[in-house]
Amino acid sequence: MMTSRNDLEIFVDRLFANHRKTKAVLDLRNEVLSNLEAKVTDYMDNGMEYQHAVCLAIEDIEAIDNLIDDHQKIYVNQFRYDIAQNVLLHTLIAWILTIPLRLMPMGMMANNLLILLIVLSGIFFFLSHSQKDDHRTAIINTLRVQRLSYAVWVIWGIYAAAITAFTLMTRFGSDLWFGRSIRIDGPYTFYVIVLEFVIPLITVIIPLLFHKADRLIQKYEVRE
Repeated sequence: MMTSRNDLEIFVDRLFANHRKTKAVLDLRNEVLSNLEAKVTDYMDNGMEYQHAVCLAIEDIEAIDNLIDDHQKIYVNQFRYDIAQNVLLHTLIAWILTIPLRLMPMGMMANNLLILLIVLSGIFFFLSHSQKDDHRTAIINTLRVQRLSYAVWVIWGIYAAAITAFTLMTRFGSDLWFGRSIRIDGPYTFYVIVLEFVIPLITVIIPLLFHKADRLIQKYEVRE
């Protein structure tokens, strides 16, 4: 049988599983665990069996969401510098990957757009570089950023699924409807079809950047 601490630690870890491991959250987690251990010890001192004492102590715990402050202080200039660096890096990678696509008008347009984004993100990066070591702080609502990151992933997923389905239907819909075998007339046609699928999916860099921003908040947390 597990010790009381192991039982209670498992429960508390699950209770805090969806929250960031900031100093404030860890302090609250340890306080909740300590209180539960004290309650179990008190119940057992009064003759209660261990499992019953654990169940009774846990019953008194309600949701901890209202106890956690979602506003987190971060080093804002360092955070912006890292974001700018990631935007520039992701855009450069996307641009390099789309260079072979310049053989087609659609690919050339996408590649040229990425060049413009590289210039803009480069300007933002070099402007942020001068303030990288500044210890100025700001408050960020971490829950809002987390929800925004999740929403962007959902929206992108719907977009990717819709554009893929649309491309499939416009390219192969009639063949599938009439039960004909799908034919691709040569490498050039295959290349064009691949472009139609690949180019829209390059936009995955957008949810990736939101996901990265969500992770960087914890990296630049002000630990007092």
